[in-house]
Parts: sequence; structure tokens; C-alpha cells
Amino acid sequence: MRLHRFVPAAIASAALIAAGAANAGETTGLTDTAIKVGVMGPFTGNASSYSKTQIGLMAYFQHINDQGGIHGRKFEMIVEDTACAPAKGMAAAKKLLHQDEVFYLHGNSCSAVAMAVKPTVEPTGTPWIIAHAVNPNISMPVTENRNIFHGVPAGPAYGSTMGEFVMSKPGAQRIAMVTHTNDWAKSYCDPAIEVIKGAGGEIVEELALERGQTDATAQVLKLKQANPDFILGCLYEAETVIFLRDAKKYGVRIPVMGTAGTDLENTLERLGDPDAVKDYYVLHAFVDKVDGPKMQKWNDIILKYNPDETITGFSAVSMASGVAAVKALEAVGPDLTRSKFIAELEKINGLETGILACDITWTPTDRHGCKKSAVAGFIDGKPTVLSAWGKPW
Repeated sequence: MRLHRFVPAAIASAALIAAGAANAGETTGLTDTAIKVGVMGPFTGNASSYSKTQIGLMAYFQHINDQGGIHGRKFEMIVEDTACAPAKGMAAAKKLLHQDEVFYLHGNSCSAVAMAVKPTVEPTGTPWIIAHAVNPNISMPVTENRNIFHGVPAGPAYGSTMGEFVMSKPGAQRIAMVTHTNDWAKSYCDPAIEVIKGAGGEIVEELALERGQTDATAQVLKLKQANPDFILGCLYEAETVIFLRDAKKYGVRIPVMGTAGTDLENTLERLGDPDAVKDYYVLHAFVDKVDGPKMQKWNDIILKYNPDETITGFSAVSMASGVAAVKALEAVGPDLTRSKFIAELEKINGLETGILACDITWTPTDRHGCKKSAVAGFIDGKPTVLSAWGKPW
């Protein structure tokens, strides 16, 4: 097994791109002993905490390699840094496709990057499993190339869970929002709003807090005046931290429902203040708390290959789609091609990975593999997985 990490992204020549873009070879990236996989993620920048998802995925593939691989082949992972920036993501994708000539792509955090990359990847027919980004439009609708799959809950599933949890709090009716104004945030907030309104709730305030902003005073003070029952926070982790910091500063003690762009432990670590997160709830992908017994097997795999890693709510989330990929590759058999791999991914039905709080099902017309999520919050100071307000998972 070879693992190439942090190779500088380079745009391949125009001739090379043109040659590979239309009909990529069915066995490109394969040898008798290797399956070449391109892994893109934000290994630098203010969203670099999301790279833990790619680190967990690669640890699982190393684990499979140590078990002998799949039909005599082992994963060869080529890693490219997107820094959660669309331009860098496009350069990374072009390099992986046309210079490194990977068999398939697996990973990707940051929906804006994935959406920017999609027009480059989709026409090539190269299989691409989205293992963290949530914009539903990345993988749906299914195009004639049939090559893009979501391996985590997409925005509609996550957003519905957010809305259901908010409205499960007794007396919750007046809901406020603080949100980025990009498509990523809309993929969470729009389905959440639909559920909230369907349950008789109303949106009493909608405030923008854009990526890169370093102060949320104005938003917090408006929310303090509005005094809603719950706040939807459709924000990346960096801005979530800023918002929670300023909410505590100005005495706003209103429950906040966050996205899968954050996690409890990492948010607490960045804030360094348990009191600032005690009213914070967040989507939680897993069947157990991060350090719970059901997650021990997966955490052990991550730490075996990355002994200095700190396990967070991002660490194992992409491993589930890795389990699905391995199942499909095993089902194909030794005579592996891209088309056969895609066909077997489409047959994944009700796969319980032991990781996610949902099973994975893909069909020829539906690429959103997971349809639900849990929620986590600090209850009596301890991370707790919940199915509804006050109800443990």
C-alpha cells in the first residue's frame, strides 16, 4: 500500500484533460495489485478540522489492506488538499483524474467545493462517493453517467432531523435562524424550516452570518431582543464558535441547533468553555456517542494508523461509506471495472455499517444513501446522543 499525502495540486495540460474527459477507461487506476483512490479534503485552512473525516476513511482502507485487500488488490490512496476552497478543489480533482488517473474518488468535505468540482468529475464517469459534504445537488438528480453517490445524510435528511428536534422541545414555536447565505446552509435550513412550519412553528428572525466573519455581536443582540424559543444555526464550525462565544458574552441562553458542519467535542475544544456549549445541540451521525462502546472498534482503527489523532464527531463519519465501497468491490469480484463497481453500489440496500445512525441504501434513481440522523448535546456536562428533546437515542 502506498499513501501519497499532501501532494501539491496541479492542473493537468489541456490536451490531457480533453483526452480523459469524455470516456474514461473502465480499468483506469487498476493494476493486478492496486486500486488507486483519490481522496480530496480540507487539510489546511479554517475548515481543516473536517479533514478528520478523510483521515478516518483512509485508516479504514489501511485496515482492509492489512486484511489482505480485496481480491488481491490493495488501496493506493492519493490525497489532495482543497482547503475548502472551490478553486483549489477543481485543481485537485483535475490532477487526480487526469494526472494520477485514479480508479475512483472518495471523500470530500465542503459542499461548495463539491459543487464546483462536479462539472469536472461527472462527465468522466469516474465513480465518486461523497463521504461528508451534504448539498443534495451534488449527487441528485442521477445523470446518465450514474457515477456520484452520497455516503452520509444529505441536506434534506439532516435538515428534517434539525426541524424535528427543535419542535420536539415542549413549547417550542418561535424559531430564529442565524445562517450562511450559501447553498450549503440552505440545504440544512430549508428542510428544517419546512418541518418547523408543518408542526405549527414560525420563523421570527432570520439573520446572516457569513463565512469568514469574526464577530457575531449584531446577530446576537437582535436574537436577544427577539427572544425565540430555539435558534437554528446553519453555520460552519468556525462561525458556530464565534456565535456561541458572543451569545454567552451577551447572556443569550437560548438552545441552538447546529449542523453536521460542527461537532460537540471539537466545538468545545475551540471555545475552551463548557458553559458556552451547554445550550448547543448538533446533528450526530453515529449510533453512539463518539467515545461510546459501539464506536470503539472504529476509533481503534483510526488510532492504530494515526496514534496522535484526537477522535471527534468527524473522525468516523466517512468510514461508513468506506464499508459500503468495500462491500461493492467484493461483490464485483476480481474482474473489476468502473461500470461494475457503480452497478454494485446501486445494489447496496439497508446496509447497517455499525457506524451511522442510518443504514445505507442506493438505487438507480436515488443516491442519497442515508435518510436520518441522531442529535447530540451536553446533558449534565456529558456528551449524550438523543432521538428527541430529553430522549436518549
